[in-house]
Amino acid sequence: MSRTLFTGWRPGVTAQATLAALRDRIVAARPTDAPRLSLRRPDQWHVTLCFVAREFDDALVAATGDALASAAALVPPHGFSIERLAVWRHAGALVALPRPGSLLQVLCDAHRDALRESGIRPQEATTQPHVTLAYLERGAPPQPWVEQVDCSGEALRVEAFELLFNAGGRYQALGEWALHGTSPPTQRQPGLF
Repeated sequence: MSRTLFTGWRPGVTAQATLAALRDRIVAARPTDAPRLSLRRPDQWHVTLCFVAREFDDALVAATGDALASAAALVPPHGFSIERLAVWRHAGALVALPRPGSLLQVLCDAHRDALRESGIRPQEATTQPHVTLAYLERGAPPQPWVEQVDCSGEALRVEAFELLFNAGGRYQALGEWALHGTSPPTQRQPGLF
C-alpha cells in the first residue's frame, strides 16, 4: 500500500465534468479486442506537482507549510487544456497530457525549488504533469486507438493546490494553498537555485 506524501492539484466540479467527458470518449473509442481498462475514480484524479516523501512523517508535514506558501505566491491562478492522451507502458497508465506552455510545469518547478530552498529534499520532481484516467496491464502493446480520442474540452482551472497523503487509494488533504502570484516566474533549470 502506498503511503506517499505529495503536492497536487485536484479538479473541482467543473473540471471533473470535463475529465468525465474525456473518460467517456476513451471508453467509447476502446476497441473490443483492446486490453481491459481499469478506470480511475473522479476522486482519484489529480496532477502530482512534486513527490515530497515515500512515507508519511509528521515533522516533514509541519516543515512544508512555509515552503508551499512561498510556491503559491509565485504562480497565478491559470487554466490548462488537454492536448493528447498517452499510454505509459512501464506503468500501464493512460494519461491526459496538457498542451505545451502550460503553467503546470512552472508550478511543479516552484514546488521543487521552494522545498529544496527550505531544506526539504523532495523524493522526485515532476517533469511531465498529467492526469491518470485509467490503467491497462503493464507492458501492454502500443494502443494506436488512444491517439484518436478527441481531447477537446473546457480549460481546467488551477486556483489552488494541496499537500496530499495517499492512504491506500484515497487521498487525504493535509493542507491547501491558493495560488496568488501576479505573473508567472520564469522556468528555472532543475537543480539550480
